[in-house]
Parts: sequence; C-alpha cells; structure tokens
Amino acid sequence: MVRILRTRRRALPAMTATAALALLAGPVAVAAPGGVDLAVSTDAVTYRIPALAVTERGTVIAAFDRRNDGPGDLPGDIDTMVRRSTDGGATWSEPRAVVDHPAPQGCGDPSLLTDRATGRVHLFCTFSHGEVGFQESEPGSADATDPRTVHVRHLTSSDDGRTWSAPIDLNEQVKAPEWAGIFASSGHGVQLSGGRLLQPIVVRDAAGEHHAANIYSDDHGETWRSGEPLAGGTDENKAVELSTGEVVQNVRDVDGGQRLRAVSEDGGITFGKPAAIPGLPDPGVNADVIRVDPRGSDERLLFSNPANSRDRTDLTVRISCDDGENWSDGTRLHPGPAAYSAMAMLPDGRVGVLAENGAAGAYEKLTFTALPLAEAGRCAG
Repeated sequence: MVRILRTRRRALPAMTATAALALLAGPVAVAAPGGVDLAVSTDAVTYRIPALAVTERGTVIAAFDRRNDGPGDLPGDIDTMVRRSTDGGATWSEPRAVVDHPAPQGCGDPSLLTDRATGRVHLFCTFSHGEVGFQESEPGSADATDPRTVHVRHLTSSDDGRTWSAPIDLNEQVKAPEWAGIFASSGHGVQLSGGRLLQPIVVRDAAGEHHAANIYSDDHGETWRSGEPLAGGTDENKAVELSTGEVVQNVRDVDGGQRLRAVSEDGGITFGKPAAIPGLPDPGVNADVIRVDPRGSDERLLFSNPANSRDRTDLTVRISCDDGENWSDGTRLHPGPAAYSAMAMLPDGRVGVLAENGAAGAYEKLTFTALPLAEAGRCAG
C-alpha cells in the first residue's frame, strides 16, 4: 500500500514572512488591449485547449486543438497544432499540424514540457481511435491498438519545435488496468529541481469518478510511470514545485466553484488530501499555475483562470509571494467570456499567457498576451 503523505509547510523567519513576502494591496486592474490571436474559430473549425512552453534557447512554443468536425471533445477529428515565436511572442510561424490522423481518429488536449538539461521539448496529446472518448473508455487492456479506451501519446522535438518525432503510445507504461480512462491534462508539465519530469493527467475509475494524478520520468522522458491518483472529484490539474521542494497540484474541482490544492513530499507521486484554496474562485476549468523562477528559492507563483465561481468569464492573472498561501487580486486580462489558459515566463521577464476568449463566447479565439510581471501584483520588500 502506498503511504499518503500529509501537507507540511516549512516555517519562514518572521522578518522574511512579513517584509519580503507580503502582497501590496490594490484593486483588480484591467490589462491594456493587445495580444496576438494565434487561432480564430470559424463555422467549420473550432480552436481550443492552449498549451505553452519556452525552450532553453528562448523560443516560445504554443500548441492547441484544431477540431475539424465540431467543438466537442474526443471522439472526433482533432489535430494538434503548433506555432513558434523567436521574438518573445511578437511574431509567430504559420500554424502546423504536428499530429494529424485520418478521421475519425484524433489527438487533442496538448501539453508541452521543456527539459532544461537536454533542451528537448516534450508534447503530449490524448488519442482516440474514433470509437470512444474519455467518458466512454473501459478498464482493461492498455495495448496501443485498443479502440475501447483513449490513449496518452508522446512526441518530442530537439530543435525548438521545428520538427517532431512520431507519436509514441504511453498507455502500456502508465495506464493501470483498473482505470477506465486516462488523459494528459492540457497546458504544460513541469521539470523539478532534481530533474524529474512531471506531466499531470486525469484518470477515471471503474465507478466513473475522476482523479487527478501525474505521470513522471526520471530518465529525461525515455520511460514513464504513473503516480498515485488523488481523491475522487478531482479533474484537470497543473503541478508546480515550491521553494520548499514540495510539489503542489492545483486542481479543478469536479463540482466547480473553487480550486483545490494537494501537496506531495515525494516529487509528485503521492499526495495528501486535497483542500480548497481560499480566494481563488473557479467555474470549473483547466486553469494554470507556474513559478516565476523555478531554478532558485523564489516563492512567487502566478495563477490564471476565469475569476468567477460560476461563469467562464474574466480571465485573470494573479501573483502569490509566499508559495501560494495568499494571492493578489491580479489583472483582468480578458474581461469577457474566457476559459482555459496556459502561461510561461518569457526570456525578457514578462509572463506569456495563451487563453481561450471571445466577445460572445469563450471559444472564439486563442490569444497570446505578453504581460509585464508587475501587472499580476507586487510583492513588498
């Protein structure tokens, strides 16, 4: 039986906690208009599900779904698209389908992960043979040819996203036989300070409950294993390493209304009980959390989501100065309809945000914005 570790918080010196980590109070700001639309939906094609990463050379890579036969999830004719920027998001390459299976097959919900040691970029997507989606998948076989379940696919790039390897099916490595379904949580994974690669996933048990979890690699992505699922009722999620070395999973609550937080002391394999995060309302989306500087002792985190407990609207970026214990009111990036988002720190110190948004609906377009870090909030000291 795997031991479940409980939350432990490192005590901070009083002067540090009060002087260096306090948030400077201020009202919610509204970001100046701007940004680059990387994909605009039409009557024929829907673009959804942002993923974002920055390579070791500073190239910004964006990935997203091209849904060719309707706005819905798998099963469906869904391609994984990639665009690249070498100037911090000012200009972008033309969109390119890096995973494009013949209909009715599809691979969607992309996630990106940069390995700082090797420079390789990892891309994950969830594949369907065309018969079932996540909700219809069945327990049993993890064989790559099994049409009764969805599959986690993995590909890599060694040239900053110009070219990509052929997709490899990971189900035989990471799907437990008792799990009915599995998919890679979109957006991005994270590399821990010790080198481990973490990619968040969601699994569905035989009773139909959803559980957040991670798959992980300790050999730079050559092989992958799955961690222990969180409690039921947890869904799409992101992982972030704190300054303490603990890993926090920031999780979508199946019931909506709030964000959940679970803490791991073994590098994202097992977790304590999820708890609600005060001050972070959420309508039930795949939000994002990143650390401003993952290489040092920086306690600043950034969080993005629609800041609303019921509706997918008001995409907001906030900062925490104390490893996620407290959050700023932040900046409203998209005041209208908005849904999923992904973030990455840009080479010039701004934060890149790729978000679903629109005027009448949240899935009209995917917009990239380079936001000055100070606009998310300020830390005293």
